[in-house]
Amino acid sequence: MKSPFPAGGKHPRTSGHLSYCPECVLAVRRERQYLQRLRDAPIPPASDDLTARLLAQTSELAARPLPSAPSATVPRTAARVLAMTAGGTVAAAGVLAVGAFAAAGDPLAAPPVTTTALSQVSAHTPADGRALTTEQIGSLRQEGWACPVLESMGFHLESARAVVRGGQPAVELRLSDGDHYAKVVEQHAASTAATLQPAGRQAGQQAAAPQDSAPPWTATYTAGGRTFSFESDLPAEQADDAGPILQRVGSLSAEGVSAGVEHPGQGPGEEPLGSRLQRGINKIVATFTR
Repeated sequence: MKSPFPAGGKHPRTSGHLSYCPECVLAVRRERQYLQRLRDAPIPPASDDLTARLLAQTSELAARPLPSAPSATVPRTAARVLAMTAGGTVAAAGVLAVGAFAAAGDPLAAPPVTTTALSQVSAHTPADGRALTTEQIGSLRQEGWACPVLESMGFHLESARAVVRGGQPAVELRLSDGDHYAKVVEQHAASTAATLQPAGRQAGQQAAAPQDSAPPWTATYTAGGRTFSFESDLPAEQADDAGPILQRVGSLSAEGVSAGVEHPGQGPGEEPLGSRLQRGINKIVATFTR
């Protein structure tokens, strides 16, 4: 008697057959459960060395030029094989890059910004005199705080604190050039001033000379709704160079520019393309190494 199943009795997986064959229904259910467990299993990260080698090989293959036209002395079959090999290599590199990009999924969100307004300097940085890290200062600059370091005057940042001055939150920066110190206290005013000017002076006038010509030299400036209190043991003719600098960083910060940072940062939610490709390759490698 001829078998009702093709291929020597192998059951087909058609919907009609599954409607009356409990064995095939059970086999299909087991396969689906197995595949679901595979999907839910955690993906181990690929090693840094393997990821680096895959990225380097992908970049090398993608940058490799296409082969030139074969000379008349080269057999046509060999030229065709060479062209197909090169084309397949380039295509494989492209497929790997696209696959890694797709496997990575949506871009990773940027870390939550830990800043708001300052009696509270930021959401998780109360103005209680605590020291600020470099990352926290960068976050404050993204929010519009200038945090000027006065590098053009030769200073570098020694320390920064979140403090309260006159009942208002402020950022206090302690600077040094190795021989002299400077202290800048930045506060945000409720209203925005149009130009930089010493406190209590009219716009367009020069900064008032300090009451005592001996160090420390002190002055207070306002710009873009920000008040900068400056103190330094520099000679007066050098210390007053801080005024134009504070004017610039105050105006830039008021316009939403991260003052004091010379290179543009990444916007919130953006992930570098290289990082996303590496994350995708990690997933692909993990899939084949399980």
